[in-house]
Amino acid sequence: MGNFVLRLACLSCPFVGPLTHLPRLRVSNKVYVQLVRESLERASIRILARRYKKTKKTILKIIHQITEGLSDTLAIQKQFLPLWSGILVFDGKVIRVYDALMAKIKHPSFNEDERRWIHKMRWLCGIDYATGDLPHYFLASGETRIELVMYFQTLKRLNYPLKALVCDGNEEIPRAAKFVFGDSIVIQLCTRHFIDSLSRLLPPEEEEPEARIKLQELMRLMKHVIEADALEEVWIFIKELHAYSMTFRHPIKKTFLKLFEMHKEALCAHLLHPELHLPHTSNDIENLFKQLNLRLKSLGRFFHQRYASDYLKAWALLRRFTPFTDCKGDRKYRNGKAPLTLAGCDIQNIDPFKLQN
Repeated sequence: MGNFVLRLACLSCPFVGPLTHLPRLRVSNKVYVQLVRESLERASIRILARRYKKTKKTILKIIHQITEGLSDTLAIQKQFLPLWSGILVFDGKVIRVYDALMAKIKHPSFNEDERRWIHKMRWLCGIDYATGDLPHYFLASGETRIELVMYFQTLKRLNYPLKALVCDGNEEIPRAAKFVFGDSIVIQLCTRHFIDSLSRLLPPEEEEPEARIKLQELMRLMKHVIEADALEEVWIFIKELHAYSMTFRHPIKKTFLKLFEMHKEALCAHLLHPELHLPHTSNDIENLFKQLNLRLKSLGRFFHQRYASDYLKAWALLRRFTPFTDCKGDRKYRNGKAPLTLAGCDIQNIDPFKLQN
């Protein structure tokens, strides 16, 4: 019964037929690869259809056929043996997948517009801080404990030497990582996410303007503590923080201080472990997701989770083989080198689209 439902879900896609029975098109592999490259580099389906004089349906078939056979993270690790730093910046990104049949079954009372975006999946991805490489990524149904444990189990199979994890405030992420890798790994919570979470608790300015100003000052002092450059500065800012917190009363102030005390060690891990040279924000993965957003914006929606998974795999794979071009400051040395090159891999003259699992 399960296989029957899956097959019906595939048939429900208005662009292609069953996932495993796509007819092979009379197009050379070279054209296949070039078309998919252009798609991954932000060309829309409409532009590709016009450029290659094909229908949108044909363009989508080509993309599905190429991306489904590309190498996954296990195959890349086995062939190239990357040397990663062990400092992983991790997060999950919402991916909208529209399965018409499943939407109709689960929400029969919804109209077409209401069903359109009801299925949100999560693309779980980590970026190695030193190399910029993406050791592992996969599309999950959510960002829950079981999916996260599965992610870190695969990461361990890849022989990733996880020393420290930089992540947002989802408590399930460090729990899953420690469940797989043990309690010895260092957890660094993103300081920017923490301050943003406090901002959402502030009272409306029109209701409590004075209290809001005082709470914002308290947040500013907390920010100085968790983003200090050295431990010596931390003690100075903590004294200022405690002194200022005694000058007013407010129920939200208690919440702020409680959250600060609860997460203080993880927020200051970059100071407690200076030998690791940890970032105190998850900006690396956020920037990666911004680049992905630019790609998905012109692509539209996915009609099956397999299509979404394969396309995201191809996007990440191409990025691993593409040299950096606009790194600045202390990362300027990356320019002209691909993430896998920085991880010690010899990828010269290798086309990632010719690699197979």
